[in-house]
Amino acid sequence: MYYEFYIDVFFVVNLVMDFLLLRLINRVLKGTATPLRSLAGAALGAAGICVITLLPLSSPYVRVLLSHGILGVLMVWVGCCCRSWRKLVTGLLLLYGFSFLTGGILTALPGSTKEGLLTFCFITTATYWILILGMRLLEYLKGKSSAICEVTIFAGGKSVKVKGLYDTGNRLRDTLTRKPVSVVEYGRFEELLGDDQKASFERLLGGTGSTEDICAQSVLAFHPHYISYRSVGQENGLMLAVTVDELYVSAGEEGSVVKHAVLGLAGNQLSTAGNFQIIVNPCIVNAEQYGVLHS
Repeated sequence: MYYEFYIDVFFVVNLVMDFLLLRLINRVLKGTATPLRSLAGAALGAAGICVITLLPLSSPYVRVLLSHGILGVLMVWVGCCCRSWRKLVTGLLLLYGFSFLTGGILTALPGSTKEGLLTFCFITTATYWILILGMRLLEYLKGKSSAICEVTIFAGGKSVKVKGLYDTGNRLRDTLTRKPVSVVEYGRFEELLGDDQKASFERLLGGTGSTEDICAQSVLAFHPHYISYRSVGQENGLMLAVTVDELYVSAGEEGSVVKHAVLGLAGNQLSTAGNFQIIVNPCIVNAEQYGVLHS
């Protein structure tokens, strides 16, 4: 009994598989490797496995060490542009994991459907896109859950922490400065105020404030003024806005510091369930021209 071994077909099969695996790994690692770089890593892996297969090695353990150890590390290092040991090890584990997934899908298919090089490439590419779509779905669901963030407001030497909702639909801007405006519940903002300041702000918020309230020395530091806005059920409304010393928006390990952020004060509760107390304007954490410093 013997087998016919076509080295060219073996090379192409491994080249296709390795390229798709390296593109998946690069996506998970959020790497900067180009498709051409991944192709170079895949070519290295395909050529390497061909050489290892043809080598007269008596020990299967040496063959496994060369193919799944050294060759795998070289593939990930070249094909994914890994510059740290941590990323390299993570990439190697992902290589084994994705290989297991793709191999499992191919094994589950009937033998008659895997005959022929073109059929194999088609099935492999389809498997790749199934994994990509699954990853995109997970990223979307993760993005939905991470819409809630931690926000710390600093003003007058005091600070208050609130839960924020990262709302891409909030496009409110300051009428005077054109800065993006986030909206916070007054009940949480007043924790930054002294008793004399609270009285003035409550009158301004209720629409009964006077010039004396705006020009009071203790209140003037917040630069209170009114801005116009539109919302559902409110075509032309006025909202009291203030400027705070600093706003820190954090989501997980990442955060953004916004100097002299403008906040609109809402007299009512923003969330009926109390899930958040401030609606974060997306521009303050996405656009550097508004004074955003990424940590």
